[in-house]
Amino acid sequence: MVIPALGFALLLQSAGQGGSPEVVTRSRVDHSRGVDFHALVVPETVYVGQQATYQLGVFLDQDTRQRIRRNPEFQPPETRSLLSYDLRERGNGSLSSLIDGRPYEVHVFRRALFPLTPGRYAIPPARLTYALPQSASYFSREQNYSLRAEGVSFVAIEPPLAGRPVDWAGAVGSWSAMARMDTARGRTGEPFILTLRIEGQGNVTLLPRPPVSVSWASVVNADERVRLDSTPSLLGGSKEFDWLVTPATAGTQRIPALRYAFFNPRTRRYEIAMSKMLTVRVATGDVVATVVTLDAGPDDAPMIIQPELGDDAPLPLSANSLVLIALILAPLGALGAWFARRPRRVKPAATPAQRLAAIGARADAVALGEVRRALIDGLCIRTGLDAARLTATGAWTMALRKRGVTPEAAVAVEALVSALDAACFAGSAPPQPGGAGWSDQAREALRIVDTESWRGRRLPTYRSRATPAAGAAALLVLLAAVPVFARLTADARDSFALGATAYAGGDFVRAARHFVDAARSAPRSPAAWANVGTAAFQASDTANAALGWQRALRLDPLDATTRARLSRLRAPQESGVAHVPALPRRVPSVLALLLWLTGWTLVARQAWQRRAAARMAVGTFAFAGAAVWGAWGLERRLEGEGLVIVTGAVPLRALPALGADARSTPMAGEVARVIARRGVWVQIRLDGARDGWIPLERVAALGGSPGDSSGRD
Repeated sequence: MVIPALGFALLLQSAGQGGSPEVVTRSRVDHSRGVDFHALVVPETVYVGQQATYQLGVFLDQDTRQRIRRNPEFQPPETRSLLSYDLRERGNGSLSSLIDGRPYEVHVFRRALFPLTPGRYAIPPARLTYALPQSASYFSREQNYSLRAEGVSFVAIEPPLAGRPVDWAGAVGSWSAMARMDTARGRTGEPFILTLRIEGQGNVTLLPRPPVSVSWASVVNADERVRLDSTPSLLGGSKEFDWLVTPATAGTQRIPALRYAFFNPRTRRYEIAMSKMLTVRVATGDVVATVVTLDAGPDDAPMIIQPELGDDAPLPLSANSLVLIALILAPLGALGAWFARRPRRVKPAATPAQRLAAIGARADAVALGEVRRALIDGLCIRTGLDAARLTATGAWTMALRKRGVTPEAAVAVEALVSALDAACFAGSAPPQPGGAGWSDQAREALRIVDTESWRGRRLPTYRSRATPAAGAAALLVLLAAVPVFARLTADARDSFALGATAYAGGDFVRAARHFVDAARSAPRSPAAWANVGTAAFQASDTANAALGWQRALRLDPLDATTRARLSRLRAPQESGVAHVPALPRRVPSVLALLLWLTGWTLVARQAWQRRAAARMAVGTFAFAGAAVWGAWGLERRLEGEGLVIVTGAVPLRALPALGADARSTPMAGEVARVIARRGVWVQIRLDGARDGWIPLERVAALGGSPGDSSGRD
């Protein structure tokens, strides 16, 4: 993204608040240049989820600052695989700094970077372009300059395992917790809103929702709200989680203090933020309330999981190369039948050379006439002239020389024609000239003319040779793939067994992780995906529950159990792109393929019987082709191509920026279609004509692994 000149002035604000930035104090300024450009990132080692600040400094000396007429243009580097937020400074002026005894005006640009996985991250150089007048005259032309800052890098490491709380879900930063209710009095059967506010320093968009459950009411996850503060040097803000609490028991009830575990990178240890205990008075209502099972909590009875990994769902027919070959060969077969039974053309007449070869060594008067006619016909073909116009002496020689034949060959050919004329019109065959037959002499003359005449030249032809090594290489690849597939199957069964053991012991979070590993090794196993959804549902992870059940149902659309469990989620799953038709996966494609093959078979039969087949061919191409296209579109829909699951209830934005206008807030677990992607933002469209931009970490590909989703509900 190129920031225009006006944007440069807005972004490169004063850095004079609270001391000089590190890019000012640590950069080595080149005093030989009026403008210098440097970059660094601090700190150089961070924890996953901790902020690393990327700083760019533009140093202008006094002379250059007076000469420059317009603001420079600044192109920040592209930061891939990182969440990035531009930090705004509070001041509006520039920073005046004395560097090595020389005054400079310094502009600083800051960007907060958050790594999501451990590893080393390299940031490419930034670019700055500016223009200076060539002289002091107002009408002087400007000369453009370009500068590149240093490429920098930093390392992200995992938070330590020592002292990690059991309920830590990945929150990093420095946070405090506060809980509140929208009312202090309630009635059974009438829900009220419980809100937990987490506030502090860190990336609030990455904060996961904590689990909440009470024995006297049902608790259902509701909205989330994020307020991001990018004014200070460290990103901060607040995030609020809402729950709908529906009391089922009257009396004075208490909501225990809510606990929120996080890792503090400053103290390098895990800490707990606790809210205060809340009290609500619940009166008897007109509606008898029961603890519902929407978005299961830990008090629900565990659901039954799939006991075995089972067989993989078959690949779609559109991915089968043999099916694609059959689709292509079907119309080609009809075309071959028409070509084989088409009306035959009349056999072409023999060429002059063929006629001379057929005469052979015959020297009778009839043969001489045939030799003369064949020679004259061959010469007329080469010259393009009529023999009646070449009766004068030297006419053949001149005509052949105009066609590129050498003088000696042209004279010899005309002499042969004259000799044949004399032999034919004399009535008897004279001795053969030069000891060779007349037909041989004529063929040799035609060969010379063909070789030397420009009309007889031909381009060389080449023949392609098949390489048998290609087949051997393909066979070796197949043989090498067999043990790889066997190993993946064994890993999937081991992970599946570990997940079933953890689920039976009530450790749903660990069970979900093992089922995720099984789904990664066997991505087309409906049982593995169904257990991913069930374990995540029991662990109050709505997003991964929707992801696992959606994927399992798309692999086995006739599974009534998975379809019923999917309907228990609050997010709509039976409308729009989330709806999975209850049809066998391959039946529509098989029927469309049979219609295509049958249609072209009938077209081939009509063509073989030499009957009119054009209308049948057009109808087959239109109707059977539309059926194949529709069936394969259904296969792509079942595969989840271009679909994502919303993993965090954050507002959609009108533009891919946190400061853009907020739109509607989707629920966690909703299925959306991807429209576009730009950096760490993705534009999605949901049911109800809702669309907008959402951070990439808040969605998970429906066709991918549930472990790829970073948001939890």
